[in-house]
Amino acid sequence: MGYDMKQIVSPLFTKRRQIILVTYGRSGSSLTTDIIAQNPDVFTYYEPLHNLAKTFTNQQDEYRKLRDKYLHLTKIPEYNAKAVDILEQLLTCDYDRLPEEATQNHHMSWYSTVDMYKCLKTNTDEAGKEKCLSEGEASCLGKKIQFIKVIRLSVQSVGDLMKKYPCMKLIYLVRDPRGSYLSKQRAFNIISSNTTYEAERYCRRVSEDIEAAMQLKTTYPSRLYLTRYENLAEQPSSAYQKLYSFLGLNFTKQIQEFVYNHTQAGKMDTNIYSTSKGNSSEVSYAWRQKIKFEDASIFDTQCREVYYRLGYLPVNREKDLRQLKKSLKFDKSYLS
Repeated sequence: MGYDMKQIVSPLFTKRRQIILVTYGRSGSSLTTDIIAQNPDVFTYYEPLHNLAKTFTNQQDEYRKLRDKYLHLTKIPEYNAKAVDILEQLLTCDYDRLPEEATQNHHMSWYSTVDMYKCLKTNTDEAGKEKCLSEGEASCLGKKIQFIKVIRLSVQSVGDLMKKYPCMKLIYLVRDPRGSYLSKQRAFNIISSNTTYEAERYCRRVSEDIEAAMQLKTTYPSRLYLTRYENLAEQPSSAYQKLYSFLGLNFTKQIQEFVYNHTQAGKMDTNIYSTSKGNSSEVSYAWRQKIKFEDASIFDTQCREVYYRLGYLPVNREKDLRQLKKSLKFDKSYLS
């Protein structure tokens, strides 16, 4: 670009903070992103690694054919290096080096990047792209906080970034694996019919992330927030106020009303991708009436370690699964 926006607004840049929310598909992160994005000091970038992940699909498919095993993206060194580089550029509002995997991402059509997305769609020549990225960079630099929500990244990779950026905070959001699985069955067409395979690969990844999160909690006790979707859904007003406090953000009356309208007001949007839930607590446990008992039992077997670390309980009888008055979670001191 022809000029350095960081120099122009350097006083604000020195106060910049970063937030990364790491989670998994269908774990309640869209609602949490919506609520954090309501703060006027926050610049939100949603799922910036979506297109980058697609470029590694062939490598994953070849690995599966050769070894009959699933290779997760976070196990590919080249992917991790590119992913962290993209995140660093976004966290520092350094848009002039952004690769096409980030600038052509349809998730940019949401939140703070919508104007840049529209601009890039209509200005396809190099001069036009430079103009769009320059304007997007200026908008990013105009906010005190850069916030990224991502599902295609390991907790360990965020830990590496936390070493470099002392003001960075990590939200690690988890959900009962059985609930995530059923929701992904409904929302995604890439979920295998082999429940054992899905449970094993999912909980292996979560187990590794939990271990990394526990280490980060020891190293940076005030910079990591580990919470469950169910905790946020059961008492949304107090739970999100607590999260806002951790992030150092002002939980205004307007944001409190936004939380209420999206979690407790009784206005239910039936679109599976909608974040507006008539009763977020009921929605978070709806899977218990719909999942096959056999599938739940498979997850109970494959994910026992994850259950214990995150405070979830297996079920021995279908009656226990369906009876919502019987809680399937227990308290853990490190879970907010």
